[in-house]
Amino acid sequence: MSKKKILGFGCLGLLVLIVAAGAAMWFFRPDTPITVDDPGEGGTRITINDRPANYFPGKGDGARPAVLLLGGSEGGLTEASNSLARLLQAKGYSVLYPGYYRTSEATRPFDMVPVETFDQALEWLKSREDIDGNRIAVIGGSKGGEAALLIASRHPELKAVVSAMPSNVVWQGFDLSSMDMSKFQSSWSAAGRPLPYLPYTMLGFTEWFEEGAIGKMYSESLKKIDVHPDAIIRIEKTTAPLLLICGEKDNLWPSCDMARSIKARAAKFGQPQVQLLAYKDAGHGVFGAVRNPDEEGFDKLGSLGGSPEGNNEARKDNWPKLLAFLEKHLANQN
Repeated sequence: MSKKKILGFGCLGLLVLIVAAGAAMWFFRPDTPITVDDPGEGGTRITINDRPANYFPGKGDGARPAVLLLGGSEGGLTEASNSLARLLQAKGYSVLYPGYYRTSEATRPFDMVPVETFDQALEWLKSREDIDGNRIAVIGGSKGGEAALLIASRHPELKAVVSAMPSNVVWQGFDLSSMDMSKFQSSWSAAGRPLPYLPYTMLGFTEWFEEGAIGKMYSESLKKIDVHPDAIIRIEKTTAPLLLICGEKDNLWPSCDMARSIKARAAKFGQPQVQLLAYKDAGHGVFGAVRNPDEEGFDKLGSLGGSPEGNNEARKDNWPKLLAFLEKHLANQN
């Protein structure tokens, strides 16, 4: 099998499961570096819950609206997400981008990641005189999109939520550097206890050698949601409007199916308001900064489903819609 290098904003990436001789193992990459990039121009490094974070203060008169920006399973602090933060900063938003996991060897596993990091990040934003604590949004992609919805269910005071390549459930944890799945509990913890989660369903031996195997694993796992109903994210606990962004050809996990489940659950409970942007020729690279087709690595934009052009066109379409969504819901009401 080929090893695909995964690029873009938020990816579960680099996880391939192989079943051999009756033993289940994750295809692992022990050489995958932990990346903690400096914020660069316009940003500053701070610490949230003993983890590094990059802060990009918005410019303008008066207290600014703020965005809590969450990367995906690449973890750490990456220039890809820094660049998104700067784009938002240029529009007047103060942006806090926390490295909630994979910032050190101690935080390398995506297992029992404390949601208190997000709680503290929001409190930090609210404590600043240059930020309007009544105008805060959260934006996340992939595992960060899962986190964004989880945060929304815990913080009804948020004014807007954007979840790209979203998940409607809390998933089991993993480690990009480990083959041993038996030791992983929930992706997330609260007060040191695992949040209810949906465990992975193993595929048959030959299925792992087929194209889209990981996406199939997630789809098969979702079929057992009735056995683990507590894993469903209680999105009805927030009234903050949601913007969901997904690619119909996502082959990492079925983000559009999960997005539709989120929308259906919101309709069932009468809240929150949900806007869904689904793109026919895009995959897990549906969200992020618009790329120049001539730049190196552009062809990798379709490595997790859809064509490079389809993913880039989706980004061109959803980025201005995201900005309009934020402008509408974070508008100063005074």
